[in-house]
Amino acid sequence: MLDLLERYGPQRREQRPDMPFWRLKGDGFWELQNAEFCSTSGSRQPPKRELIEYNVAGGFDAVNFALVTKKRKLIDTLAQQILEAHFPTSIQEDIADEMGFDIRTSLRQRDPKFRQAVLRAYNYQCAVCGFNMRHDNAPIALEAAHIRWKQHHGPCEVPNGLALCAIHHKAFDRGSIGLDENMRVVVSDAVNGGGVVQRLFWDFAGKEIALPQMKENYPGERFVEWHKREVFRGGH
Repeated sequence: MLDLLERYGPQRREQRPDMPFWRLKGDGFWELQNAEFCSTSGSRQPPKRELIEYNVAGGFDAVNFALVTKKRKLIDTLAQQILEAHFPTSIQEDIADEMGFDIRTSLRQRDPKFRQAVLRAYNYQCAVCGFNMRHDNAPIALEAAHIRWKQHHGPCEVPNGLALCAIHHKAFDRGSIGLDENMRVVVSDAVNGGGVVQRLFWDFAGKEIALPQMKENYPGERFVEWHKREVFRGGH
């Protein structure tokens, strides 16, 4: 859980996997054993050391455990619903694969009008690297990324979008790259690899992205700030 939170969760000074473990008990399907030994008042949760000291254990209650044991596909369905509600399409399957869930990303999440408007604003090229491959008149591997994720109340409007190639889109959603207040590319210290990675990422560090012609289509400051705070993994 801690590893997943560090790689896919929001940026935090300290990740707290104990928080969902404890708070799920209020959702009607999760039970805790030995929780009564912990010191709590109101909605306050106990410190992690008490959870360990009193060997607090948690899991589905008997009814729901029997349900998911009998209907194994229900787990995949629940996982898909959680992923679609909280993560962008570009990384949903990555998380599912790591956890062993079988999901099918829903096409209903995608807004074709948003994609068309964003690609047009950025002249059908990646804002980071300029990639603009076409097959006849159809753009290939060029995508419209939400700066503030749609799942976190990011609107489907051009100032909340970037035209990015498939590689930079996934890297942007994973927090490998981001933008600073001057619309320059920042690269996470965690990014590493060979010569191709150098050319695709570090060579663009500190460089301004290719911005739309119309200023009203520039990335919105509040969206860029959200991405920097919640998604980007720190770096240059």
